[in-house]
Amino acid sequence: FSGLCSANFYLLICAVYVWFALSIPKTCNVRLSDAFLGLGVLNGMMGLVMGCFLCVAQTMLSALSHSAIADKYRIEGREEEASSQESDYETEANWASKGILVPTCLYLVVMNGLMIFWTFGVFQALQADDMKCGGAGFVFWVLFVLNMVNCCLSSATGTSAYQVPQ
Repeated sequence: FSGLCSANFYLLICAVYVWFALSIPKTCNVRLSDAFLGLGVLNGMMGLVMGCFLCVAQTMLSALSHSAIADKYRIEGREEEASSQESDYETEANWASKGILVPTCLYLVVMNGLMIFWTFGVFQALQADDMKCGGAGFVFWVLFVLNMVNCCLSSATGTSAYQVPQ
């Protein structure tokens, strides 16, 4: 559930960044609209990456259910059905272990892009004239904090998902 919320929040922040990028006055003395547009695109990409992670997680959960059913069948002495479930488990777990590589690589690329555009945006916001930019500097800081909180929360949930239960 938290992954779905995070993906949707990234997409929402994407829309907000793009909207503000398009509404910054042309009289603005810095390139905040470029920073907003870049951050919007990257947040949209991050929302899609989170969606990919959710698909892989769903596949892994399905694989684990096959494993549990195989164990149940073995206990009941139904070896043929257990072997079939075990085969399904291996197929899905193998797919998930390979499938996680794509969103992980994309995650790293997008996070690096976000850091670059956050840095660029910080320098632009610090130099922005509020009157000429229509308050876009303040908006940058608000969105920056929201974006950072979402990134931290989505990273924290992802890390706990890969820990061994105790």
